[in-house]
Amino acid sequence: MLPVWVDVALLLVSTAAGLRAWRLSGRVRTLTARLQSRERGGHFLAESPDPQQILQHAYRAASEILPLAEFDLYRVDQSNRIYEVWTLGGPTEDRRPRRDPANANLGELIDSQAVLQQLATTETDRSFAPRELMPGSPPSQRLRLPLYSGDVLVAYLLLISPRPIEEHHKAEIRALLAPLTSSLHASRNWEIAVTDELSGLSSRRYFETRLAEEWARHLRYGAPLAVACFDLDHFKRINDTLGHAAGDAAIRRFGEILRAAVRASDLACRSGGEEFAVLFPETSARAALAVADRVRRSIEKESFTSEGRPFHVTVSAGVADTTALAADDRDQLLFRADRALYAAKDSGRNRARLWAEKTKARGKL
Repeated sequence: MLPVWVDVALLLVSTAAGLRAWRLSGRVRTLTARLQSRERGGHFLAESPDPQQILQHAYRAASEILPLAEFDLYRVDQSNRIYEVWTLGGPTEDRRPRRDPANANLGELIDSQAVLQQLATTETDRSFAPRELMPGSPPSQRLRLPLYSGDVLVAYLLLISPRPIEEHHKAEIRALLAPLTSSLHASRNWEIAVTDELSGLSSRRYFETRLAEEWARHLRYGAPLAVACFDLDHFKRINDTLGHAAGDAAIRRFGEILRAAVRASDLACRSGGEEFAVLFPETSARAALAVADRVRRSIEKESFTSEGRPFHVTVSAGVADTTALAADDRDQLLFRADRALYAAKDSGRNRARLWAEKTKARGKL
């Protein structure tokens, strides 16, 4: 028979292990519930899994396990290229994820098979786990974790702690990866469904959905709302003289420039052909105009070639906001931005214009 003190010690160890498992399961349940939420900022995003909110919830859950110096996400597209990087910045007590449009890793092609060999281990025929989180791996302060949904590589998670990450920490982190990976995979699939393939921007249908939501927020809270409309100048001439491949290259590059210029809370779309639009929540027309003009200058500096023939592309833009619009005037917001766009065309192209009352009488060119 074991001494009483041994029984007590075993009971304490068992209780501590049970408490740790209970806390971990609670964190996983809480994280899963948060990731299943589609609400952002008090309005409904048409079932949009928001990557910023996904990463925010995951960071909070992981930081309950151990202190974190870095918690960065590299999202991978269907062609295994890094297409989006999110990083956490700011004070430790109020860290918020932000998109990094200038990250040097953007566009990098990932060898998925090499990742499996180097960083992941096979658990079943279609299930892979990060090798660095498996039992027996040595303590470290840095983890590079590939996130697989089945056999699909969804993202990398870079996690750095100021202190060694022990095996029990790794076991807890691993438990959080399943709901995180599932949400990121759902987010990517959703983005594919609402994204224009050529430009990489949102579809017009989704733009209209978000416009209705942001208009409702504007009416409820009184925050300004701005829209910018863009149109590539002389686009038909490019297609007719250089071919549609040249036109596609211009649209593709303009989409990249526009996507890099706007905030995560803004929404850029290809509204049709060579026409584009951006929704700027909680933004005045003047602030949106500054972004539109920066985009205009960026595309103007680009040099294109088509079958050895160089060409340049310019864009005209029009901007309007909700100033002096009534509650039932949502359509007027786009109308005003469109009028300002064609006023820019009428005054010489390759410029950005604000809507003004005198613009209203101008016809479409």
